[in-house]
Amino acid sequence: MPASRGSGRRLVIEADGGSRGNPGVAGYGALVRDPTTGSVLVELAEPLGQASNNVAEYSGLLAGLRAVIDLDPGASVRVRMDSKLVVEQMSGRWKIKHEDMRRLALEARDLCAEISDAGGSVDFEWIPREKNKDADALSNDAMDGKSVHRILTQAEGEPDGQDADDLAPEAVSASAFPEGVRPLRLLLVQAPLHAAVTPRVVTAVRGLVPSGAAVVGAGDALAEKVASDLADALGVHAEIADAWSGQAPGDGADARVRTAYHSLVATGGTVVAVTSRRGVLSVLSEVLGTPVERFWALATAPGSLTAVEVWEDGSASVAFTNRTAHLA
Repeated sequence: MPASRGSGRRLVIEADGGSRGNPGVAGYGALVRDPTTGSVLVELAEPLGQASNNVAEYSGLLAGLRAVIDLDPGASVRVRMDSKLVVEQMSGRWKIKHEDMRRLALEARDLCAEISDAGGSVDFEWIPREKNKDADALSNDAMDGKSVHRILTQAEGEPDGQDADDLAPEAVSASAFPEGVRPLRLLLVQAPLHAAVTPRVVTAVRGLVPSGAAVVGAGDALAEKVASDLADALGVHAEIADAWSGQAPGDGADARVRTAYHSLVATGGTVVAVTSRRGVLSVLSEVLGTPVERFWALATAPGSLTAVEVWEDGSASVAFTNRTAHLA
């Protein structure tokens, strides 16, 4: 198959992360900029709970790459960061010894490969901290507990080529969420068949969500056990509800699961939900608009992980499905 052609568009990612204590209270900031006009297209910030500075830096990179894929996966992308470690490791010049770094770098390389497969490209540039002030400010917002996902547009009637410092504040698009409601990061855990794999599930989830993330789960014994263990690991109390069982009468999507999902969307934040295969597919079919006759077409295994993200503008995307590496 011939390689995909890129879009010809150029985009710049500016990313940063920090940890007050290292490890300590951590967060990341990232933005995507049009280098031709200087316009900022996306601004992102998210608290990470307790994490190291390097984890926060990599998390900022990942957020920026995902934002580019949402905007234009065929673009030519320049990543600018003040983290020498991340830039050198992603450029292949430094070895990655720490397991957390190796996992995050692998995820970043997968995202870069997705851009490359779409005909785009990604390269990395180290910049001094004073030239990364916008991303640094966003990461400090995140460490203060603020979650940001802003889609920015060029002000109506504004000529191309305007200097970035002159961008009007009206360029910020309105949020589809009520004021104060954060985007939703939902990690769906399909209940395993046996309790013996629960520790592996807990370890995998801990690597994907911050401490303090909410946990909900179905009321059957095994799902409740998994939810309880996850809640203990994250330092929270699990909310157990039959709505997440995925066992309502009827075929296809479970309306109760969908109602529970929409309730989470209205609240936002990071949530882990332990449910059945039908529960996982009920959420996925809602996000993807899957027709009834294709409801069971997606493969999901017991103990697998699936991630859904709902942004401030109301759009939703599936970050990954049926992740099972932790079960091997």
